Amino acid sequence: MLRRAEFWLLLAVAAAMFGAATIGRRVAPSVGLLDERRSASLSGPLGAKALAELLERLGLEVELRRRPLFDWGSDSVEFRGPDYLALLDVDIPLTDAEQRALRNAVARGHSLLLAGANGVERCFGYQTRHLGRFESDSSTALAVPRAIDSLPDVAVILERVTTDSLREALSSLGCDILFPMKTDTLLATLSGQTVAARLWFSHGGTVTLIADSWLVTNRALRETDVGLLIVPWILELEPNRMEIDEYHHGFQDRTSIFTAAWGWLYRSPLGWGILQLSGVALLTLAVAAVRFGPVRAVVKRERRSALEHVDALAAGLQRAQSGSTAVTLIAGGLRRRLSRIGTMQRGHETLADWLVRLAFPVRTAEARRKVKRLAWLVREPGGDQHVLEAATAVEDVWEALGQHYKPDGSSKP
Repeated sequence: MLRRAEFWLLLAVAAAMFGAATIGRRVAPSVGLLDERRSASLSGPLGAKALAELLERLGLEVELRRRPLFDWGSDSVEFRGPDYLALLDVDIPLTDAEQRALRNAVARGHSLLLAGANGVERCFGYQTRHLGRFESDSSTALAVPRAIDSLPDVAVILERVTTDSLREALSSLGCDILFPMKTDTLLATLSGQTVAARLWFSHGGTVTLIADSWLVTNRALRETDVGLLIVPWILELEPNRMEIDEYHHGFQDRTSIFTAAWGWLYRSPLGWGILQLSGVALLTLAVAAVRFGPVRAVVKRERRSALEHVDALAAGLQRAQSGSTAVTLIAGGLRRRLSRIGTMQRGHETLADWLVRLAFPVRTAEARRKVKRLAWLVREPGGDQHVLEAATAVEDVWEALGQHYKPDGSSKP
């Protein structure tokens, strides 16, 4: 067991670690700083959580979709007006079935916001292209509209699918190309290359394309005025709600309870403190458990000899003042020895009656007197002198009967 001072010391250390973990988690940089996913669940500089929160504050219902897109915009789900789905540079490629579902949903009147390379933009006749290292500055700088102070440079532009590559695109696409009825250029570089465009389709469907997903990141919205462009592009269509795809960023609904619990313990300051307290508890258990490790060498103890056992028994009886018990044990020992060699069977009578019966086969008067004396000592209580006298009488009777009496009760010749 640990001493009281050590216990309070460990408790103080655990409390200090818990406080340091709580404060550190509050002021430390977020774990999403290096996460490059354009996810609305990430608050790091490369995430897109600021866009979702901004739209919610402006009154738009925003839902983070954590399931596949097979049924998005279909007639099998509840129809509450034209839906708006945002795909922000997904990390997990869309399947052919999902691309066809999005293409058909736009044909029925729904709207898409595609930022970055998602693959589905080719279903509408467009693709993205990264600018080369030696492109001119006018190819990366945006043409700043009025009332906009600053916009970031871009590294990706939009291009139409050319006639030469159309056949190749059709063979690799998972959907038929749905060509727009009208195309509006929303944002371009100083050299005239398209960065953002809106495609209009029959039945009211629209697709808003943003070539460079950097424009929707938290850092871009915080450090530049690009939000004054993107937010009006979304709200001017007057959508009922907006879904932001999180499934293809790795955020899925099917998560086990153990994974969710570990995620909370790892990311939450309180969970981090619980993990540290658990570590301290395990360390305390390891320190207190002295039985862990190799067996300690102990003093080797020899088994007592018969004489030592008798001496210890005699000492215990003497301290307990049990002289009568000692006499009874001594006489019982004689009875066991004689019955073992068949000299005198034990029977069912009491020890005193057995001693009386034992006096008849004794040949000598002295031995007979010893037997009667032993019977008297058994009946009468006494002290140490009775014990000594009983021991002497037993030895005399054993010498008289042990070798000179037959099992049937007759004396040997």
